[in-house]
Amino acid sequence: MSINSSSNIYTDLNALHNLKSSARKDAGAALPEVARQFESVMISMMIKGLRKTGMKDPLFSSQAMDSYRDMYDQQLAMELSKGQGIGLAKSIVEQVQAQAGLVKTGTADPQSLKMPKWKAFPDPYQAKKSPSLEKSQINQAADEQTVEAKQAEPVQGVKTGNISEFEQPLEFVQKLWPLAEQTAKKLGVSTEVILSQAALETGWGQYIITKDKQSSFNLFNIKAEPGWSGKRMEKVSMEYAHGKPIQQKSSFRAYDSFEQSFNDYADFIQNSPRYRNALDKIRNMEQSLHSSNKESNEESNYEPLANKAYINTLHQSGYATDPDYSAKVLRVLNSDFIQAQVQINNKMVSN
Repeated sequence: MSINSSSNIYTDLNALHNLKSSARKDAGAALPEVARQFESVMISMMIKGLRKTGMKDPLFSSQAMDSYRDMYDQQLAMELSKGQGIGLAKSIVEQVQAQAGLVKTGTADPQSLKMPKWKAFPDPYQAKKSPSLEKSQINQAADEQTVEAKQAEPVQGVKTGNISEFEQPLEFVQKLWPLAEQTAKKLGVSTEVILSQAALETGWGQYIITKDKQSSFNLFNIKAEPGWSGKRMEKVSMEYAHGKPIQQKSSFRAYDSFEQSFNDYADFIQNSPRYRNALDKIRNMEQSLHSSNKESNEESNYEPLANKAYINTLHQSGYATDPDYSAKVLRVLNSDFIQAQVQINNKMVSN
């Protein structure tokens, strides 16, 4: 059964009446024309939206002109929807036929016409999952590092201008853990929260600020404010103003080694009045833990709570403008790479 209710003018109400009558008798046969008219309405809305963006002639603008222009746009939309149109009507027909079971054998597969599922973009701040580390691997690595720790000389810092030495996040963690540990002892916080912040700021060491192939060794992206007398490098970075990201050129501190970067971070936090609140909160939590009789399970929960309190207070004090900064640091902290190293070091301490 063929249905032809097409109209040559948008004001033809008789064609619309015929289409309604045909749809009651045979909905499947009337479907293509209904879809075409829906496409016509969509095109009309698109044209109307374009008009609002400035497609007007201010010289001849008037109420009468607006009325005639709307009539022209509706007729234009109807003409554009004829024939192949923009393809929307065809897609509607195929999808409705598939869902209603009207597709004949050998035609479109209903499964292929389903709307694609929404897929989230990967979080750039979340480290890629490493293969799960077996307990035997962790124990073996702990034993090896225990021997190395006894034979190694005092840490002098990783000194290299080649930032690509951190080929993997695990390498970043292993090489910088001793320096982060020294800084953590100065500040009275955990090693993992310090290293997680550095990992977030530099993308696990892959995006350290450089100039002329020389590394700034700035692991925490500390800016070079007017009072800074050391070396500096400029970079366009992403900042947030009123919750919206903006590009902004800023001057950042530069060092001669990663060890200097960790040392300056410790001084920066300790000597900045607004950031000392984070250290005070950690001290208060620790004093509260030791002054009262806490159960063992509460003691085991102290470290995660202290890490969260420290990074949240830094964030609230203005360390970063990103509204999700503290949450991102904590996600890095809970990644496989950081947690595997925490387990290794805990085993070393227990031995």
